[in-house]
Amino acid sequence: SNRAWWVVAVCICLIAGCAVEGRRVAITIPMADSPSEGTKVTQDGKGLRVVVSPFDDARSDQKHLGNRAHFWGSTSYFDLPKGTVGEAVAKSLVQQLSKRGWQASLAGEGGSARPDATISGTIQELSVNAVSKFGHTEITAKNNLMVRVTNHSDDSTIQERVLGSGNDDVFWFDSEDAQQLINDVIEKNITKFVADTKVEDRAIRLR
Repeated sequence: SNRAWWVVAVCICLIAGCAVEGRRVAITIPMADSPSEGTKVTQDGKGLRVVVSPFDDARSDQKHLGNRAHFWGSTSYFDLPKGTVGEAVAKSLVQQLSKRGWQASLAGEGGSARPDATISGTIQELSVNAVSKFGHTEITAKNNLMVRVTNHSDDSTIQERVLGSGNDDVFWFDSEDAQQLINDVIEKNITKFVADTKVEDRAIRLR
């Protein structure tokens, strides 16, 4: 009996020690991805030349990506290891468009060639939060983007709002669980944007 109580006491101390108030946990957006040929989006197979600008951050809470409420009452915060949220979303868009055959690059990194289109936008919401309860941790992620496209061939513009959410429930929480979930939600939003658009005469149009 004494041994059992000792084990319980040690476990409580270990768990409480992991829940440091105000601790910052790095969440990487986008995650490293393997190269992919993707699916070409133009009939000539050359891909569309697109420059993506960092998105404007219009979130109500711009200080953190979210937080984890620990079982013992303390809170740790999810943050990017470096850069801004607007840059992270732009990099995610470049990554996903490149996988699909678009010649996508970040603003200022695409060389001297004139792009066919410039993509920018506004982040209305981007968050991931976790709540640790007895025996499991609930994780939720949300993303709400306004994506704007300027076609340089005719100076036309389009815009579309894409939003999505996701959730996960894990027994033993790891920061990679939160990282994977928020990246999955962003990727689904980008996939929806691509599905809702088409390429005509080297310009991006809504379907």
